[in-house]
Amino acid sequence: MLQVAFLDVGQGDSALITFPNGKTMLIDGGETSKGVALVGKLRRLGVQQIDWLVATHPHSDHIGGLIQVLKAFPVAEVWDIGMPFESPVYRDFLLAARGARSPDGKRPKFRVVRRGLTLEPAPNVRVSVLAPSEPLLKGTRSDPNNNSIVMRLDAPGGSFLFTGDLEREGRARLYATRPNLRADVLKVAHHGAENGTDRAFLSRVNPTVAVISVGAGNRYGHPHRETLALLQGRRVYRTDLHGDIVMRLGADKKLQIATTRAAPTQPAAQTKPAPIVGTVIGNRNSKVYHRPDCRGLPKPQNQVRFRSAQEAERQGYRPHTCVYGE
Repeated sequence: MLQVAFLDVGQGDSALITFPNGKTMLIDGGETSKGVALVGKLRRLGVQQIDWLVATHPHSDHIGGLIQVLKAFPVAEVWDIGMPFESPVYRDFLLAARGARSPDGKRPKFRVVRRGLTLEPAPNVRVSVLAPSEPLLKGTRSDPNNNSIVMRLDAPGGSFLFTGDLEREGRARLYATRPNLRADVLKVAHHGAENGTDRAFLSRVNPTVAVISVGAGNRYGHPHRETLALLQGRRVYRTDLHGDIVMRLGADKKLQIATTRAAPTQPAAQTKPAPIVGTVIGNRNSKVYHRPDCRGLPKPQNQVRFRSAQEAERQGYRPHTCVYGE
């Protein structure tokens, strides 16, 4: 049986693939603060070693928790995009990878991953790396996001597409290589941000099920309303609402889905926000606006005041979850 567990690590990504022969692949691990909890989740899922540990890109909300995983489990192979990136968390991740041990007691193999790499971790199961390509993209809004490792998992009865934090420029590069993007399950890019998904991408993937890995009440306003609107009519699971989302493909080749939390049929975030009378506070960086009494207001130097929510939205700002009363 193939199992894919999308793990709730707050505002970050983490997914564990357990192949039919027991081998495992861990894709991302959330922030550093989630590392201990992530190790606990992996132990409860029966993990004893990680055969492939994948860092889709070097942002802290994807690699931070992997540092603790590298210390807690034998790891056979580490995948990375090999992009120069200055951050304390990425430095600590690389140090942890260097200091980790493989199941045979040696240092894990460190592989810089590019499009074209394929893996057959179990009979009739294939992992195909679709991105990034050489040369890596430069000068985009976020080079780490746009150079994310994108992988397709094919198994009898179903397929999964993992997208990291891919944005517009990364999608355009992906289309140029003409890969097969069709998948039954889509891990929605960039936590449901508007720049991570568009109609053209969804038409290529055409998923039956979409998974959004996102933290409750996050300061970015993820998932954005535009993304949720595009996903209407598909089965959407969110880690902030459903907790851990475990998908299994058994001998009957039917997808079974279980979650650790029940969620409303239609999450509140899909509804249009109630009008706000008076001033709202925008975040210059995230382009999200807040109620003035929100506990998640940006730092004063990043604040911009609007006379109304309508004015903020005309300037391209999106509502924070506080707007919905959450």
